[in-house]
Amino acid sequence: MLKNYIFDLGGVLLDIRMKNAYERFVALGLPPAELEPGGSVYKLMEDYQLGYVTTAEFCQQVAGKCISNARCAANVFARSAAAPTTPRDIEEAWNSICLGVADRKLQALRRLRKTEGVASVSLLSNTNELHWECCCQNWFNANGNKLEDFFDKIFLSQELHLQKPDPEIFKTAIRELGASPAETIFLDDSPVNTAAAAACGLQTLTVTADIDWVEALGI
Repeated sequence: MLKNYIFDLGGVLLDIRMKNAYERFVALGLPPAELEPGGSVYKLMEDYQLGYVTTAEFCQQVAGKCISNARCAANVFARSAAAPTTPRDIEEAWNSICLGVADRKLQALRRLRKTEGVASVSLLSNTNELHWECCCQNWFNANGNKLEDFFDKIFLSQELHLQKPDPEIFKTAIRELGASPAETIFLDDSPVNTAAAAACGLQTLTVTADIDWVEALGI
């Protein structure tokens, strides 16, 4: 019997479009190679997600790598060819990834927490301070909502200094929840991550465009 439910954030609860940040960073003058594996900004994003750099450091360092004269006046995201890129520009570009959390998903989380036999509903995400604050300010702690309405425990990569698919992040969650892996389900949009959770003994559901987790869980 399932007693514990652990949800990923992006792609499961939060609708995202990763390409938004890529397009905006390039429009701000960041060389595309910086965003590819091996690029310094790519590495910086990983370090930010793991909590090894602060938000201020992340935004300042990315802004510093943008080439002001690479701006194109015809680009919808560019302000001007001469304007330097600021940390605020980086913050806005980065948060453009976050599209929204559907109210039906929020209501489903509420119902799940009230379901008889459910011991816990938690969040486990590879995320970062800016995206998490954006989600809280706009959805989880907005429009009369409170974060504690939806989750019993929250496990974030930037706080744990761990990220999926590292098995240790799943073991940490199970340990802190005091849960049995066999009675716990983990939902994620990445097959790599659900496979890692399954290897730790958890039940899993890989969420895709064809799989609605609200319907799949019957809530």
